[in-house]
Amino acid sequence: RAAAKEMGVHYQTAYQWVRSGRLPAQMVAGKYVVASTDLQALKARRQAPAAPAPPSRTRVERDADRMHQALVDGDESEVRRIARRLVEEGLTVVELIQSTLVPPLRRIGQDWHDGQLAISVEHRAAAIVDRLLGELAPNPRGRRRGTAVVASVSGDLHSLPTSMAAVALREANWHVHHLGADMPGAELLRFCKEHRADLAVISLTNPETTALALDTAEQLRAQGTMTIVGAPGLTLTHLIEQARTATAARTPPE
Repeated sequence: RAAAKEMGVHYQTAYQWVRSGRLPAQMVAGKYVVASTDLQALKARRQAPAAPAPPSRTRVERDADRMHQALVDGDESEVRRIARRLVEEGLTVVELIQSTLVPPLRRIGQDWHDGQLAISVEHRAAAIVDRLLGELAPNPRGRRRGTAVVASVSGDLHSLPTSMAAVALREANWHVHHLGADMPGAELLRFCKEHRADLAVISLTNPETTALALDTAEQLRAQGTMTIVGAPGLTLTHLIEQARTATAARTPPE
């Protein structure tokens, strides 16, 4: 009863905490005895701010539809507002990209391909998202996993996928050099060697550059840089998992 009074709850509540193990106690002479240190620890845990529940799947899908309309309209303020609110409510930047930005961009790209939207609308939407990613780029605390370089090779002119990969790796605690699109293979090799890159990520969106991307990847691996080449259907989650697996395989056991 004294512990319950200290906590400001009914004594039966305190009793349930003891029975469940949430509040450590010992039986002494037919009564539960609670250490003041354990009581204060429980009080601190109960008073600590709880992390908000992340947005539900239904909510994210609804916001993806709203994001699509904002991108079609070129409403950059609305795009920022939707994205920032979702991140503030617990969505990671990678989740935001995969669930709320990529689906609208794909719809816009398909509508342009089908002749329902002008190419200017598609380009404007991509530029808005690229600027948004620059603002949302995370800078997590803690030791970096390593140094990563992100680029696409000569002839692959789409920079947005490289921006998304760079943001994903930064959120996963990599130090990232983002070189963007249309990077000559020889320069990518030189840069990775000069900066002692642990990982190179080559974005691949133009099928005509596949051979060059794969050849550059082989040369990077030959000089000691782990390399991942993008492919249709791969997600940022796949990228992070591949990077983690490659790093684990390279790290010698203690």
